[in-house]
Amino acid sequence: MINEARVAFLEKMISSPSPSGFEQPVQQVVREEIQKYTDEVRTDVHGNVIAALNPAGNPRVMLTAHSDELGFLIRYIDEQGFLYFAPIGGYDPSTLPGNRVNVHTPNGPILGVIGRPPVHTLSPEERGKGPKLADLWIDIGVSSQEEAKKLVPLGSVATRAAELERMQKDVIVSRALDDKSSLFALVETMRRLHKKRTALKAGVFFVSAVQEEVGSRGAQTAAFSVDPLIAVAVDVTFTSDHPGTSKKDLGEIKLNGGPVLSIGGHINPRVYQLLVKAADEAGISWQIDPQAARTSTDTDVIQVVRGGVATALISIPCRYLHTGSEIASLKDIDEVAELLTHFVLALDKDTNVIP
Repeated sequence: MINEARVAFLEKMISSPSPSGFEQPVQQVVREEIQKYTDEVRTDVHGNVIAALNPAGNPRVMLTAHSDELGFLIRYIDEQGFLYFAPIGGYDPSTLPGNRVNVHTPNGPILGVIGRPPVHTLSPEERGKGPKLADLWIDIGVSSQEEAKKLVPLGSVATRAAELERMQKDVIVSRALDDKSSLFALVETMRRLHKKRTALKAGVFFVSAVQEEVGSRGAQTAAFSVDPLIAVAVDVTFTSDHPGTSKKDLGEIKLNGGPVLSIGGHINPRVYQLLVKAADEAGISWQIDPQAARTSTDTDVIQVVRGGVATALISIPCRYLHTGSEIASLKDIDEVAELLTHFVLALDKDTNVIP
């Protein structure tokens, strides 16, 4: 189970900024933790952290989640000291005005606010429209370009300032639960497998991947390097249990409903069935996510590495994705780790993944 000490580790990961391409702070935290539960740890040229438990085992299975989060790249400072930015990852601009952000500089983080003209000054036409990203800026409380440039070098990155907080029972809210909640679930999986390593037959390769939000680059190169027979990606997914969503479009996925198993062309049918069997045998309730085409996760690129990889996708239900207040459940996160532990322990050299 996930106790308060483990929640503190999740908080530490979230408080370590990691916009795509700038994941080094969180990867250092991951390295320090994952070495406790694995036999070898390395970091590749892209910044992926790859750790192995029982590396000579058979079959080779890769468990991956991405370490990167959304962010902002500072590319211009005007005469008044306002910072203009390019988005790192996909944003709904309407969720940004008024957000507090941390601008990460060589001398530490600087607090800022994403600015937009107040509603009182907008025309009736403007009030009914969302802002454009190009019309937003970051205000760090200075009054000149010279002052701002002394504090913030061009090319600095920023992240929303929201951190993890507890809501009711197992429910948590934070920025970057996409995908640090999944990365946390994988670290938990490795911790549990390490305790049961005498029963482990597979070679397990943990990958904390980089740059998913800008094209799934890290997982693709890591999969080529690891060369697994089986790979399971863990990510978050939309829920259809709140107003403004459609079960007809998304399927029926709810918070606290358990792990979400995807099925479709990017999912190996035998690995899917092994996950279903592991969930049922462990008494874990699970949800289904039919994906007719792309899953828009690292699964898609891993599947076609080398001669092909038997891939699967497990998702954590998450509300309000790509906002500063993503909501997930510690219960769902714990059950993802428990499901993966049962799944991996059932693998052996005779495991068949041929459809």
